[in-house]
Amino acid sequence: MQSDHSLPDELISEILTRALKVSEETFCNTDPVSPFANFSESTSAYLLVCKSWLHVATPLLYNVVVVRSKAQAKALSIALSGNKQLGLFIRKLRVEGGFGSPMHVVLKCSPNISDLFLSFDIFSSDNTSGLCKGLPLINPTRLILWASSRKSLENKMLLQLLQSLSDAIAKWDNLRIFDCPFEFASHWRLAHKLVPPIVKAKRLDTLAIQSAHNIAWTYSQFKDCPLKAIHIKRPVSMAERNSLSEDPDLIVFSDFPTMGLLKFSDRPRGVWDVPAGRPELLLITPSLDSSFVPLKMAPSAVKDHIWTRVMHFAMLLAANHSSTPSSGEVATRLGLLLVSKLFYRLGRPLFHKHITFRRPAQINKFAHILAQSPVIGQYVRSININFGNTINFEFYDSDVVRNGSSSLTSILSQASALVRFGGHLATSNTPTIYWDAFAAMAKCSGRTLRECSLNVWPEEGVHSATIFDNLTALRILNWDSDNIYTDIESADVKGLSSLEELRSTTSSASFLDLLCHLQLKCIRRVEFSDADSSIKEFLVTHGSKLTELELAFPHLGRLKSTKIFDLCSNLYSITFFEYDDEDEDEDESKFLNPPSVQHLYSSQVVHPLTKITFKMYWYKEKKQVIAAWDPFFSQFKPECFPNLHDLEVTCCSWPTSEREIAKSCWVRWSEFLRPRGIALTDKMGMKWRPRLKVK
Repeated sequence: MQSDHSLPDELISEILTRALKVSEETFCNTDPVSPFANFSESTSAYLLVCKSWLHVATPLLYNVVVVRSKAQAKALSIALSGNKQLGLFIRKLRVEGGFGSPMHVVLKCSPNISDLFLSFDIFSSDNTSGLCKGLPLINPTRLILWASSRKSLENKMLLQLLQSLSDAIAKWDNLRIFDCPFEFASHWRLAHKLVPPIVKAKRLDTLAIQSAHNIAWTYSQFKDCPLKAIHIKRPVSMAERNSLSEDPDLIVFSDFPTMGLLKFSDRPRGVWDVPAGRPELLLITPSLDSSFVPLKMAPSAVKDHIWTRVMHFAMLLAANHSSTPSSGEVATRLGLLLVSKLFYRLGRPLFHKHITFRRPAQINKFAHILAQSPVIGQYVRSININFGNTINFEFYDSDVVRNGSSSLTSILSQASALVRFGGHLATSNTPTIYWDAFAAMAKCSGRTLRECSLNVWPEEGVHSATIFDNLTALRILNWDSDNIYTDIESADVKGLSSLEELRSTTSSASFLDLLCHLQLKCIRRVEFSDADSSIKEFLVTHGSKLTELELAFPHLGRLKSTKIFDLCSNLYSITFFEYDDEDEDEDESKFLNPPSVQHLYSSQVVHPLTKITFKMYWYKEKKQVIAAWDPFFSQFKPECFPNLHDLEVTCCSWPTSEREIAKSCWVRWSEFLRPRGIALTDKMGMKWRPRLKVK
């Protein structure tokens, strides 16, 4: 006899409840964008796992029903008509539109609805006839209404819904809770229709309003109801709460009850919270033995090792983590060094491990410290220069500039174990330094420097390219400089032998010549932000080594007959971005035109490319812009890229309502590419999930 390994229904229900449950906060949400406007798999997929899950999950799924399109309304009406038992499960119904006659069937088959959510964002093309016929057939306990903050819509369908809802409210003897949307002047017409029948019934005991600023108006409308609580949904600071008791608009109501009637959010604004990522300090009970010394009997080596680890965490400098502490954190860390001689000896290397200069004077001060104690230079692992919005030396007085440059050169000539200077390849903070400082850093710490992000200030004359021979450990380089170089042929071809990632914002022709001269055997990722120079020779020399490439649209045109995917035969990701020339007249269409589709083909039978990204920034979906890109998506034929799965567009914005879906160019392009096995995604990697459609 075969044993039954299935779980009991009660246990399956406990498991599936967590997956299928719609929280109270989500169901009542009245934000401009619906919380149900997501693009993940539908929760109904749980019902398809097996018969046991279908049996248990069906009541859970139908407990809260959300209708957001005509197709969903029609499908739901068919399901409820075919199985009368399903409608009995529905307790909460959220309807975000009109959706026609199917809504009459839905309401007719759902007699147990206790919570009803309706949207007044009704357009003239919507059909509210089904809702109007079905509202008298239910008797909810709670009514939640949503109205957009923009000018109230005026059309036949909306007025029809208002009248039907007003008539139904008069008959709903269970209605006790009302979530009031009336917050702006544009809502007064709605209030004029709906408030009187609610007040006349004298059953309402709980009222929910959006914010505290309209309490007086709200109370004036509903004061004849037996109210027990007024919930304010948006957070209210403690100061605002205290001022409500003195509100002159409320004082005029002599019968206004105590402030106990008002119910505020659990977390009002203005409450001091513990900053994210920084837990509260634990209160440690002092030892009863005042003479106790931790690790007193431990060997010196063990004691030093343990206390060093403690100091790491105490100074917020965990292993392999480079921080940029604020002035307050620096003061806190400095205080730790003053605890004892042991803490000073062990904490000093940690204190100077990561250096951040926020003002030019700090550079001079640290150079003076190094002059007095050169051993500190061995402790420095990272240096970051961040002067806020004015990070370049040229913004300061000439004397400060020269002194700062000289001091920085002195520091970099003594930081012999430097690992990182500036930011990571993807950072936008690129400090500006002079050539002397860069040369000093290359000579002193070239064997340890792994990440470097900087802008080398252009100076008259030429510089020797052999300086790059010293950077043997450099893996990541963010380079912004148009200096001219000589002795390129004399440079060691093995220079920058460890370089894996290169980002060049501005570069001279001689720098590109130098890169072509070097072997760069480890290079894998390259980004060229400068669209004024030609990178063809670089791609001819090193293109086959690259796996990731990012470049501006104009570079494709300069390759002419040479196809970029023939030069870069091992790419699995490529990114194109629009290039804005500040010297030209601002012509939006000039920078938003797509590249030629012919440039995106390869003669390879099978190319490893898996992802194409377009970094573009459309503030609005203008018709001329869409018209320019329509042929690109319709003509794109990825036969040469059988591995291509994602086409990411950073300015892609997926629609969140049925009306927006019908007009969205992104949906149209996505549905064109999907049969070809390519997913169009936004900057978060979110792809469009096809919606149910009315046949």
